[in-house]
Amino acid sequence: MARIIGQVESLKTLKAELNKRNITRFSSVGDINRFCKEFSKEKQIVLESQENSLIEEIKQKSERIRDNGNRLELVRNNEIGRLDASIENYKKSKENLEKKRSSAFFLIKVILFFKIRKLNKKILYLTDNYELIINSSIRDIQKEIYHDSNSLTYLSENKQKVIYERSKPEINQLEHARKAIDELRPLIAGAVGESLVEKEIGKLSDNYALINDYNLKFRHPVYNRKTNDRIYSIQLDHLLVSQAGIFILETKNWSKKSINSFDLRSPVDQIIRTNYALFVVANNKIRLDKHHWGTKQIPIRSIIVMIHSKPKEEFKYVKIKLLKELNSYLEYFDPILSNSEVESVANSLLRKGN
Repeated sequence: MARIIGQVESLKTLKAELNKRNITRFSSVGDINRFCKEFSKEKQIVLESQENSLIEEIKQKSERIRDNGNRLELVRNNEIGRLDASIENYKKSKENLEKKRSSAFFLIKVILFFKIRKLNKKILYLTDNYELIINSSIRDIQKEIYHDSNSLTYLSENKQKVIYERSKPEINQLEHARKAIDELRPLIAGAVGESLVEKEIGKLSDNYALINDYNLKFRHPVYNRKTNDRIYSIQLDHLLVSQAGIFILETKNWSKKSINSFDLRSPVDQIIRTNYALFVVANNKIRLDKHHWGTKQIPIRSIIVMIHSKPKEEFKYVKIKLLKELNSYLEYFDPILSNSEVESVANSLLRKGN
């Protein structure tokens, strides 16, 4: 299995763009594809979840109203029993005092008179405020029943409205993610293409080292006399180091319409420019094992990998290959570097770039 170094650039950029939009649910392009495929299903799951939650809430409120009704009757009956017992006790105490008063001395009669009058006040208070006292004991329970009954009526009569309102935050998040994906579609296509190339290269032997998203800045610009161009930096989708040399891989996940469009910049000029700068660096800065004939040169070949469609035309200095053609083309070339040289070249490029 080929050695894979780093993450594809489009995927890193895609994750950064999604993070800016506060979308963190995706960790791969596969996650995004599954989300798009199951978007309607996810919305339905949210609605069904809220519907089940509402059914359970209605059930719980109904049970609570029933239980509170039973509790109310129990508290009411207990309070009635307490009041009746208190009134009866006061009346008995009053009768006993009246009996004592009838045969008591004057001073005792006066004292008992006031005690009897106090009992009369208590009895009068309890009888006059009988229902008020009972209602006071059950007021909190009545409030709970009233609140739950109103809530139950509203929920029962407005089920769809409630489900929609409660589902709205989650559905808004889903729609926000879907809108972001639609806006980032070109970037996603790039990430898909580059991920497919990485997966395809991964099928090769461990004599290959793939560096994703390779960047190299030059302290002094590389000058191309032929084009009068000063190159200050290069950025590659993939840089593949093998025993056959170095391969620059530029991935394009374009449709036939995009291939024929004059609005899209041709990747040929860009990859030729990159090839020149990398050739200068690789063959002037990287040392290979000595050969008795002289200093060996590191071949650098440029490949534009098309995921689905490719132009019919051929181009100078660049090969256009479909994804399915890529590995057979890479394996076509004879090895000229040893395994240790492949390792040395890959490590040297990593130290200079990224």
